[in-house]
Amino acid sequence: MHLSLVHTRTQDNIRLDGLLNQPDPSTQQSNPWPADLVVFVHGTSGNFYQPGILEHFEHTVANSGTNTLRINTRGHDGLVGQQGGAALEHIDDCRLDLDAWFEWAQQHNSPRILLVGHSMGGIKSIYATAAHTVNPLAIIAISPPRFCHSMYQQHPAAGPFREDYLRATQLVSAGRGDELIEVRQPLPIWIRASGFIEKYGPDDRYDLLRHLPQVTCPVLVQVGGQTVQQSPAFSSLNDDLQSLQLPASRLTVQVIPDADMHYSNDPDEPVRQAADWFSDPTNLYPTRD
Repeated sequence: MHLSLVHTRTQDNIRLDGLLNQPDPSTQQSNPWPADLVVFVHGTSGNFYQPGILEHFEHTVANSGTNTLRINTRGHDGLVGQQGGAALEHIDDCRLDLDAWFEWAQQHNSPRILLVGHSMGGIKSIYATAAHTVNPLAIIAISPPRFCHSMYQQHPAAGPFREDYLRATQLVSAGRGDELIEVRQPLPIWIRASGFIEKYGPDDRYDLLRHLPQVTCPVLVQVGGQTVQQSPAFSSLNDDLQSLQLPASRLTVQVIPDADMHYSNDPDEPVRQAADWFSDPTNLYPTRD
């Protein structure tokens, strides 16, 4: 394998780094990934070199002979300088980030791109595609949470969210929206008070249920059974996705029993199920060449 540190630059002049893995053709195994490049998008506070399910997924894809690229978005890590990091990012800017990486891929002879995103990375992949900023061959969203304000306000286990959200609204009302606060749900993080409201407020701006109907490529959503039982962000996700009544060629949902959000008990299972899904030619959008 040939590993290369690569980078791109967004339209608003943010440098983003990534890791390109180009397998040796002589070591290729059975390849279920009919794409020129598989791009992996990290979740909140993650980065392209973080261990976990995306690292495991990427190694499996590369071992099969497909080029892979693990990327940073400007939301990488917790706080990066004065403009980046999950604490400061505007999620809408993911359109600029993914557009820059798709342009990089086009320049490097990789027009057929599969997007694989974990958690927020899955949301960003769906959001940017729904906005027609990028045009992937398909999307695999691993544990993408719902950004639904009413769901958090009503869920019996979301007391910490309601308390933190109230504190954030009070700060914004006092003109202190740029102040960093530590929140506990749906995940522990330091974030601008106004950014917390942007992500989790009543506008539901980043709720995947709003955007999936505008995505025309096939989408696979994977959800761990434990997260459905334990997290307000996933408790009704399977039923909510089914309620969209999108055709199977547009949306497939896989609930993986006993898996947590990071699939730590069996990281191979989501990869196996994704490979079976992606290698099925009926799941490829028929107008794509």
